[in-house]
Amino acid sequence: MDPYYAPITTGEFQLFAKLIYKLAGIHLRDSKISLVSNRLRRRLRALNLGSYREYYDYISQGDARAQDEIMNFIDAITTNETYFFRHETDFDFLREVVIPEVESRQSSPNKYIKIWSAASSTGEEPYSIAMTVAEALDGEPGWNIQILASDINVTVLNTAQKAVYGPYAVSRLNNYAINKYFERQHPAAPGGEEKYLVKPHYKKMVKFKRHNLKEAMRLVRFDCIFCRNVLIYFDNESKTHVIENLYNALNDGGYLILGHAESLMRIKSKFKYVRPSVYKR
Repeated sequence: MDPYYAPITTGEFQLFAKLIYKLAGIHLRDSKISLVSNRLRRRLRALNLGSYREYYDYISQGDARAQDEIMNFIDAITTNETYFFRHETDFDFLREVVIPEVESRQSSPNKYIKIWSAASSTGEEPYSIAMTVAEALDGEPGWNIQILASDINVTVLNTAQKAVYGPYAVSRLNNYAINKYFERQHPAAPGGEEKYLVKPHYKKMVKFKRHNLKEAMRLVRFDCIFCRNVLIYFDNESKTHVIENLYNALNDGGYLILGHAESLMRIKSKFKYVRPSVYKR
């Protein structure tokens, strides 16, 4: 039997589950065993290893090679799929509530708005934020727009920084929005896929960095944090710790926007409930 197609055992899965929890606070449910098996199989092939246990031993040995591969392991487990303006009501809230409140607190000629996309994946979310903020503040002088996009996965961050997307990423947008926010790149060969490059005006607003949500965000306070569809991967202990870090990273009066299937109902926190998936410091 090809070892790459041998099923991962329950014991091997538990080893990887404990490791990703230790590294990133992510809780892998037993239902994720097929996902883990499929994603890690590529790493076995890349390293020419014969079993999942060999791979676990390889990344657990503590030397420089293991540290490099740990990043590939985290990337494999945490890769997600997204698209521009996912859950559009969140961007409506940003435009209609968050930005006017930030404006009302600003009196200096040099005005700042700082937003953190705390699980930015391949960049669709932070660029959607940039587009929303730029449109809301269009024509108003003196604004310094700062959008931080972070993720634990370096592979998706590299993709995000390139700001080039395929048809799926823009599939929820009409032609007017596509032409406003993107430069079209026609396929080099017949039958190829058209690409969409985020225009420089929006791209320059976003800065990317690798960040583990288990760690505090220091030195910067934000007016709004998007942390959507991430808490579902944490158990209550890790979730409580992450929420505390997010609370401390917000300005007073700042907003936390979670995924639509997420809430703080069973989490002890200082946040005030605003509406489903939205909380305020």
